[in-house]
Amino acid sequence: MLSGVDPARRAGTMRLLWLACRRHPDPAEVSRALELGVDPKLLAAAAVRHRIVGLLWRALGSAGALDVLAGERSLLEQIVEIQRLRDVLLVPRALELAAGPLTRSGFEPLVLKGPAVAASYPAPGLRSFDDLDLVLPRRQHADAVEVLRRSGWSLVRKGARDHYDSLFVHESVPDMPLELHYELEAWYDRASSLRGQELWQRRQPAQLMGVPAHVLPRGDDVVMLCAHAAKPYHGFSRLMWIADLAMVLGDAAEGGQRVDWQRVRELTRQGRCSTAVAAALSLAALAGADSPADLRMLPRGGWRGEALRRLAEGEWVLRRTPPVHLRFALADSRRRRMMLLVGYTHPAPRFRGLEWRFRIMGPAVRRWRDLRGRGRGAGEPVGSARA
Repeated sequence: MLSGVDPARRAGTMRLLWLACRRHPDPAEVSRALELGVDPKLLAAAAVRHRIVGLLWRALGSAGALDVLAGERSLLEQIVEIQRLRDVLLVPRALELAAGPLTRSGFEPLVLKGPAVAASYPAPGLRSFDDLDLVLPRRQHADAVEVLRRSGWSLVRKGARDHYDSLFVHESVPDMPLELHYELEAWYDRASSLRGQELWQRRQPAQLMGVPAHVLPRGDDVVMLCAHAAKPYHGFSRLMWIADLAMVLGDAAEGGQRVDWQRVRELTRQGRCSTAVAAALSLAALAGADSPADLRMLPRGGWRGEALRRLAEGEWVLRRTPPVHLRFALADSRRRRMMLLVGYTHPAPRFRGLEWRFRIMGPAVRRWRDLRGRGRGAGEPVGSARA
């Protein structure tokens, strides 16, 4: 994807993508990035992949520089308009259809990401999302599924031993599926100790797009967003998740609603996700978001330090794959990394008993040896790090 692209234009393109994720991009900084040169195709492709087309359009528009998109301008303009219309017309309807029946039946669903984080963005249409995520305790899941089915939602995939949610679609909002969670990830992709029910227990009432709902307190939301972006199958592969943090933290600062950083530290410690939080907040700093320095301390040295250093440099935004070994480097403990290594061989969505357990051990050991071998001797300190 990067072959044949002039280094200066590549640097300008990368800089523009990060500037677009700021809560309020500076037109002067955008202009300076443009002076380095930009590759329109590379810029447009990255913006689409990272789901920040609306943010990029806003940043370029602030500097009167939309023409830099050249032949890509028409396509991106269409995407921007579609996102804005979805935000204004489709999302509130989908949220009412999903949360309304549950609330009227006595449930208190927690809204994650999507509409909850979009409320912190400065304008409609800037935050792209494809589905709704609601969380209820596992003990309430079966009853909530029935309420949704009676309300017109069609069950596409039922929660199971290897799943952590049930998936629904509704004919009135066919482009906005609903995921009803009772957990945050399956066991084989679990890199932290954060749990769905614990988040749900910390919910607080809110109005989202005119719909009564429940959201997380600001500090809890910051930790959840960091851990979500760092999930093993996410690996910070979308800039949109970094923009979320920039918007949430910026909105709190502008509204005088101080983030309880001590609460963030406490939840990070309880959730055993200090590396994920440090990596996410370090990247959010590239998008202009302030956070305490001690929460941005990344591990140093070895294969983990090398993977996290490459992540923190930010150039991965122009590539299709995240830095090597991120799936494992973002987990805090060796035990978690070993479980992720075993889970990496998970062949299908169904648990296959002892036969499956025996069969995965060979590939798991080989991957572990390869992982250790590639990382031998790699890495330099990234910030002030823990040993």
